[in-house]
Amino acid sequence: MTTTATADRFSDIKTATLSHLEAHGCGCHPYADGGLLATLTAATRASTVVELGTALGYSAAWFACTGAHVHTIDRDPTHSRLAQVHLARHHLADRVTLHTGEGVDLLPDLALTGVDIAFFDGYPPTTAAIGALAAALRPGGLLIAGNLTLGGQAHDIRAQLATWQHTDLGDTLLAVKPAPR
Repeated sequence: MTTTATADRFSDIKTATLSHLEAHGCGCHPYADGGLLATLTAATRASTVVELGTALGYSAAWFACTGAHVHTIDRDPTHSRLAQVHLARHHLADRVTLHTGEGVDLLPDLALTGVDIAFFDGYPPTTAAIGALAAALRPGGLLIAGNLTLGGQAHDIRAQLATWQHTDLGDTLLAVKPAPR
């Protein structure tokens, strides 16, 4: 069986993000596999996604291209502005709501509930950030926690999600929120 790699339809955003990182050293990194994010979104038939860590909009574009509505949060207003430009160029701006500020602080104010996918890909992960995303996620929803190899509280996050159905991919943990007991 032969497989062929699919071209990265948002490679321009990935390239811009890497250039921005090199020029500014701000820590914005594009998620390694945007196609995986779109595949998970399509497979779960997700209609609403919340993301901590917009950077320049690479992962938001992959989520949005499936038809899902994305709420994405980044603490850097420059990232939000640049993401808006990239998403508009790909005709995805109407599917993405950009929020600027600290995700842990903004999520409760957004009062998002019943979210189908919650994605963390900002800074080194914290249990507070994962907890805030988990609170917005519906039972049966998918939590995607990236950047676990950056340190932070990765060990504690793995313990925090140990009772969820999950798979650990090293840098990323995929976990399904259980139904309340």
